[in-house]
Amino acid sequence: MGSVLPVDEIFSVCPDCGAPVAGREACQALWDEISLRAYTNLAYARVRDLGFDAYCMQHPRYTLSAKSYAAHLTRLCCGLEFNADPAVYAAIRRWLDGRLNLTKPAPPASVGNVPVADLHPIQDGEEHVRLVYAWANNVWAAYASQHALAREWIRLAQVGKGIR
Repeated sequence: MGSVLPVDEIFSVCPDCGAPVAGREACQALWDEISLRAYTNLAYARVRDLGFDAYCMQHPRYTLSAKSYAAHLTRLCCGLEFNADPAVYAAIRRWLDGRLNLTKPAPPASVGNVPVADLHPIQDGEEHVRLVYAWANNVWAAYASQHALAREWIRLAQVGKGIR
């Protein structure tokens, strides 16, 4: 006989992204399971970073500091608008490794309406890639008011500005 979850856990959602799961920890467990598939499936590996940044921008505990917020916002932008260019990712990493004076913007009221749970049942690699792009684009659209900021931070990263 399997364990029985309390009724309030069965009908709860992730308070961050709205995934219909038994709370924040269950949502994290879903992402962890999906993320691990990248080690056995190249299609999953191709979009693992994009999915990670989309997940982080939907879950505020991963963007508490201005630097972590900038990291995930710029990486999400790079994954979608710069075709996941390794040189842009490297510039972002170097920029973030420096001493920066960043102000964290307020997150949008909505972080998108596609939760990570929508990806979980998918086992086909190419379908997973398609869904990760749809999810990431949905999250990116939710941050529309910060697109210019993300692009400016990427520009600064590429020219090495703002590093003390």
